[in-house]
Amino acid sequence: MSFSRTAGAAALFLALGSPALAQAPAQLVVDVYSFGFGPQPIHLAAGRPVTLVFANRSGSGHDFTAPGFFQHARILAGGPVGNEIELRPHETRTVTLIPAPGTYQAHCSHFLHKQMGMSDTIIVD
Repeated sequence: MSFSRTAGAAALFLALGSPALAQAPAQLVVDVYSFGFGPQPIHLAAGRPVTLVFANRSGSGHDFTAPGFFQHARILAGGPVGNEIELRPHETRTVTLIPAPGTYQAHCSHFLHKQMGMSDTIIVD
Protein backbone atom coordinates (compact mmCIF):
# COMPACT_ATOMS: atom_id res chain seq x y z
CA MET A 1 0.00 0.00 0.00
CA SER A 2 1.44 3.39 -0.93
CA PHE A 3 2.14 6.07 1.66
CA SER A 4 -0.72 8.26 0.40
CA ARG A 5 -3.22 5.38 0.67
CA THR A 6 -1.99 4.51 4.16
CA ALA A 7 -2.15 8.15 5.25
CA GLY A 8 -5.62 8.49 3.72
CA ALA A 9 -6.87 5.36 5.48
CA ALA A 10 -5.42 6.57 8.79
CA ALA A 11 -7.02 10.00 8.39
CA LEU A 12 -10.38 8.41 7.58
CA PHE A 13 -10.13 6.13 10.63
CA LEU A 14 -9.33 9.10 12.89
CA ALA A 15 -12.11 11.22 11.40
CA LEU A 16 -14.77 8.56 11.77
CA GLY A 17 -13.51 7.01 14.97
CA SER A 18 -13.96 3.40 15.86
CA PRO A 19 -17.63 2.50 16.34
CA ALA A 20 -16.71 -0.55 18.44
CA LEU A 21 -14.72 1.59 20.88
CA ALA A 22 -17.27 4.40 20.95
CA GLN A 23 -20.08 1.98 21.81
CA ALA A 24 -18.25 -0.11 24.42
CA PRO A 25 -20.79 -0.67 27.20
CA ALA A 26 -20.26 0.63 30.70
CA GLN A 27 -20.32 -1.96 33.45
CA LEU A 28 -22.16 -1.98 36.78
CA VAL A 29 -21.96 -4.70 39.42
CA VAL A 30 -25.27 -5.41 41.15
CA ASP A 31 -24.57 -7.21 44.42
CA VAL A 32 -27.21 -9.74 45.45
CA TYR A 33 -27.11 -10.93 49.03
CA SER A 34 -29.37 -12.15 51.83
CA PHE A 35 -31.52 -10.02 51.97
CA GLY A 36 -30.77 -7.07 49.74
CA PHE A 37 -29.32 -5.58 46.59
CA GLY A 38 -26.65 -2.97 46.07
CA PRO A 39 -26.33 -0.30 44.94
CA GLN A 40 -29.60 1.24 46.05
CA PRO A 41 -30.94 2.81 43.93
CA ILE A 42 -29.40 1.66 40.67
CA HIS A 43 -28.69 4.64 38.36
CA LEU A 44 -28.27 4.08 34.60
CA ALA A 45 -27.97 6.37 31.58
CA ALA A 46 -30.87 6.12 29.14
CA GLY A 47 -29.96 4.88 25.68
CA ARG A 48 -26.38 3.95 26.63
CA PRO A 49 -25.24 0.33 26.53
CA VAL A 50 -24.45 -1.14 29.93
CA THR A 51 -23.36 -4.56 31.12
CA LEU A 52 -25.01 -5.43 34.41
CA VAL A 53 -23.02 -7.97 36.40
CA PHE A 54 -25.33 -9.72 38.89
CA ALA A 55 -23.14 -11.22 41.63
CA ASN A 56 -24.85 -13.44 44.19
CA ARG A 57 -22.72 -12.98 47.31
CA SER A 58 -24.75 -15.42 49.40
CA GLY A 59 -24.90 -19.18 49.86
CA SER A 60 -28.60 -19.15 48.91
CA GLY A 61 -30.35 -18.84 45.57
CA HIS A 62 -31.90 -15.48 44.66
CA ASP A 63 -33.23 -13.70 41.61
CA PHE A 64 -33.39 -10.17 40.29
CA THR A 65 -36.92 -9.64 38.96
CA ALA A 66 -37.63 -6.35 37.16
CA PRO A 67 -40.52 -6.75 34.68
CA GLY A 68 -40.89 -3.15 33.49
CA PHE A 69 -37.16 -2.62 33.24
CA PHE A 70 -36.39 -5.72 31.18
CA GLN A 71 -39.51 -5.31 29.00
CA HIS A 72 -38.55 -1.77 27.99
CA ALA A 73 -34.79 -2.34 27.60
CA ARG A 74 -33.16 -3.50 24.39
CA ILE A 75 -31.35 -6.69 25.40
CA LEU A 76 -28.04 -7.12 23.56
CA ALA A 77 -26.58 -10.20 25.29
CA GLY A 78 -27.24 -12.59 28.16
CA GLY A 79 -30.90 -11.78 28.42
CA PRO A 80 -33.10 -12.63 31.36
CA VAL A 81 -35.49 -15.56 31.29
CA GLY A 82 -38.86 -13.87 31.35
CA ASN A 83 -38.28 -10.81 33.47
CA GLU A 84 -35.76 -12.20 35.90
CA ILE A 85 -32.15 -13.17 36.36
CA GLU A 86 -32.01 -16.38 38.42
CA LEU A 87 -28.84 -16.88 40.46
CA ARG A 88 -27.61 -20.01 42.22
CA PRO A 89 -25.48 -19.56 45.37
CA HIS A 90 -22.32 -17.55 44.59
CA GLU A 91 -23.20 -17.40 40.86
CA THR A 92 -22.45 -14.39 38.66
CA ARG A 93 -24.41 -13.61 35.47
CA THR A 94 -24.16 -10.73 33.03
CA VAL A 95 -26.72 -8.96 30.89
CA THR A 96 -25.81 -6.30 28.34
CA LEU A 97 -28.65 -3.97 27.41
CA ILE A 98 -29.68 -0.48 26.43
CA PRO A 99 -32.03 0.83 29.13
CA ALA A 100 -35.12 2.93 28.40
CA PRO A 101 -35.79 6.04 30.47
CA GLY A 102 -37.99 5.59 33.51
CA THR A 103 -38.12 4.46 37.12
CA TYR A 104 -38.53 0.74 37.65
CA GLN A 105 -38.96 -1.55 40.64
CA ALA A 106 -36.89 -4.70 41.17
CA HIS A 107 -37.11 -7.44 43.77
CA CYS A 108 -36.30 -11.07 44.54
CA SER A 109 -39.37 -13.20 43.85
CA HIS A 110 -38.33 -16.07 46.11
CA PHE A 111 -40.72 -16.76 48.99
CA LEU A 112 -40.74 -13.81 51.46
CA HIS A 113 -37.45 -12.37 50.16
CA LYS A 114 -39.05 -9.11 49.00
CA GLN A 115 -40.72 -8.73 52.38
CA MET A 116 -37.34 -9.23 54.05
CA GLY A 117 -35.80 -6.32 52.14
CA MET A 118 -34.80 -7.68 48.75
CA SER A 119 -36.12 -4.82 46.66
CA ASP A 120 -34.51 -1.99 44.74
CA THR A 121 -35.31 0.89 42.40
CA ILE A 122 -33.75 1.36 38.96
CA ILE A 123 -33.59 4.98 37.79
CA VAL A 124 -32.79 5.48 34.11
CA ASP A 125 -32.36 9.08 32.94
